[in-house]
Amino acid sequence: MVSTTHQSPSSPVLIVGNYCHDILIQNNTVIGESLGGASSFIASVLDGLSIPSNLISLVGHDFKYPVDHAPIVVPASKTTVFHAYFDTGVHSSGHQDRILKRVCTCDPIKPTDLPDARFVFGMAVGVGGEILPETLERMIEICDLVLVDIQALIRDFDEHDGTVKLVELEKTRFYPLLPRIGVLKVSSEEAVYMDVEEVRNWCCVVVTNGEDGCRVHWRDGELGISPFVANQEDPTGAGDSFLGGLVAGLVQRLAVPDAALLGNFFGSLTVEQIGLPKFDSRLLQRVKDEVERRKKQFLQYERSDDELKFMKPDGHETFYSSLGAAKLLPLPPPCSISR
Repeated sequence: MVSTTHQSPSSPVLIVGNYCHDILIQNNTVIGESLGGASSFIASVLDGLSIPSNLISLVGHDFKYPVDHAPIVVPASKTTVFHAYFDTGVHSSGHQDRILKRVCTCDPIKPTDLPDARFVFGMAVGVGGEILPETLERMIEICDLVLVDIQALIRDFDEHDGTVKLVELEKTRFYPLLPRIGVLKVSSEEAVYMDVEEVRNWCCVVVTNGEDGCRVHWRDGELGISPFVANQEDPTGAGDSFLGGLVAGLVQRLAVPDAALLGNFFGSLTVEQIGLPKFDSRLLQRVKDEVERRKKQFLQYERSDDELKFMKPDGHETFYSSLGAAKLLPLPPPCSISR
């Protein structure tokens, strides 16, 4: 169902999705402005773990953030802008409610904007309606395995104020392409807009559920992946960072459950910060070390070269504990000098 047949890729990962300007508002007061867009969160995770990627993003002439992956500037357009309105109260789940509005939109990403190259993993991660069906189809052609965030497929926008609405996946033009993708990432709130039992027969479906971790569904089974404790400040980008961690694990050839653990880990780090997270370099090094150790263990685990493994390999719980310990251990002073 999910294959990773390597055919001389130019880079492990292709990320497709526009950068955005995110503005956070509470009680009619702007409480934060930051670089947004799923692609920016994913690139932050992959760059932090030293995993090469190509990022295709369109922005307008007003784009104002320095980035390591240069976007395509559309001079006649403006950068996509989202306003995120946060409730003063707390939802029964313990989280603040959020109303998201797209107040400005850049051009969509066309198939001709994609590189003429091959990639192992492709990530369709639009947030503002910028992924076209023909663009996703082109990604399927040039990538060995494509992961899709469902928000790129089912988001619709109120014609008057840009409020984000969701539509049934089956009613979109993307629906016929599902049997050709590898992984569909869905939040628990988005899952009600699709038939998980049907789609799992075509591709792997990963349903994220915040503080409860995530659940992996595939044709022959499903399993839950443990969460990491986090003190939530801002849920923006948590699912994007999760997807970045998941792909980072897959690039390292970890089993899906181990890769999903890495996704949960980075999602938990992201919710503890407002806007685009900043990952401590010393923490990232600890995570790299744990992943490298796990990678060496997993290379001894029997698997074919053209298929991802969905069952938890031996040592999965130990890997979880190691990542949790890396997050909890105090970091050394940034400039300690031995004398």
